[in-house]
Amino acid sequence: MQQDTLEYRNRECAYIIEVLSDFLGLSCEVKVGERYCITGKNGKLEINNVFWGTLGNEYLKKENIPAELKWLNTPFEGLRQLPIVYGVDELLLENNYVYCGLDIFSSAFFMLTRWEELFLPKDKFGRCDENEMFVVKYGIYNRPVVNEYIELLRELLTYIGVEVKKCDRKFHPFITHDVDDLFRYASYKNFCKNLTEDILHRKSLKTFLQSCYNYIRYRAGKIKDPFDTFDEVMDLSDQYGYKDAFYFMPSYRKEYDSRYDIRDKRIKRITDHIVKCGHEVGIHPSRNTFQCQEQFRKEMQRLNKICPEVKGGRQHYLLYSIPETFRTWDENGLAYDAGLGFTFRGGFRCGICYDYPFFDVLERRRLGLWVRPLIVMETALLRGGKEPESVREDIFGLVDTVRKYRGEFVFLWHTDNFNRVEYYKYRDLYFKTLKYVAHGEE
Repeated sequence: MQQDTLEYRNRECAYIIEVLSDFLGLSCEVKVGERYCITGKNGKLEINNVFWGTLGNEYLKKENIPAELKWLNTPFEGLRQLPIVYGVDELLLENNYVYCGLDIFSSAFFMLTRWEELFLPKDKFGRCDENEMFVVKYGIYNRPVVNEYIELLRELLTYIGVEVKKCDRKFHPFITHDVDDLFRYASYKNFCKNLTEDILHRKSLKTFLQSCYNYIRYRAGKIKDPFDTFDEVMDLSDQYGYKDAFYFMPSYRKEYDSRYDIRDKRIKRITDHIVKCGHEVGIHPSRNTFQCQEQFRKEMQRLNKICPEVKGGRQHYLLYSIPETFRTWDENGLAYDAGLGFTFRGGFRCGICYDYPFFDVLERRRLGLWVRPLIVMETALLRGGKEPESVREDIFGLVDTVRKYRGEFVFLWHTDNFNRVEYYKYRDLYFKTLKYVAHGEE
């Protein structure tokens, strides 16, 4: 949609109109005043502008976060009831006129920019309390509401005679792996750490003794390190034509949050092998980078020394300070982030299953960085010892939803969790998920 610059209230409005227009492949004009107005060959569409029309640029206040969830009822198949972030339940369809009381643009802006996270309480790590996020608070986290808004807009534009290009997107997966713990037995320190976990965390003498036995076998060269799952994971994805991304932590030994030393020559061999096999190496910055530009810059430089083609990655612990963290990623030349998901559930934190350009609400500008929203992190669903069948239903349900909108299913499974004792019973679920993503059946 072309922008009517004379009537544009702010950069925020211009950004969200451009983003939604790109999703729909539109080039028609949107006039912005008390309402958004679009004219087609069969009539005119007006959309409620309750947000920018009254608040303008002074919207960044806690009291402007919606205090309730309302619903818009529509006659369109698959869109019977839509969540209203901003606006009212009113939809008028006449011969040559349409009015939509749902403020589609401001509601989508709220979801995509994550500006509510400026005001949400934080947990002990500094992450936003996801239970206080709008979509979680009102139980719509398993719905990609922005995708629903896009489809509603498509229906309304078609009704007034605006030619809307048929969606040519294709459902596709993006399989990713955070490399948190690279070795279990490859150093005496790692071995002792895991023995301690066997006793204190797993509370299993059997596991403790098995670890000792396996360590002896590893040192004798009879087995490889159980956390070295790279070939197995890549071979499986190659069978389906997927190209996985592996995100490494570029920390030094004895640094805060250090799990391994990026200078270890074995890591260089691993990353070279990943790239040679046609898969991706990305960054998994340590916990203290999300509010520290200098530490992030150092870690980025370290990873670039062994792998100069780094395009993206994900913050460790899903630690983000919106929008500062993304500003840092953008300033360091990264193309995308794949970490805006939930820590304790699967779903749609950003309300969408498409990648999109991020908008910095404090500097009021569109960044070069794109967000690839994380839909499922395995540990979010495995907490509490849920049965594999229950987890399978959760994952497959989200796959089906993303498939419906021809989106990108961003999936995270940590490389070390394939062979951890506490997660081993879920290992087969990973294989089933990749097959289901590929074929729509187990």
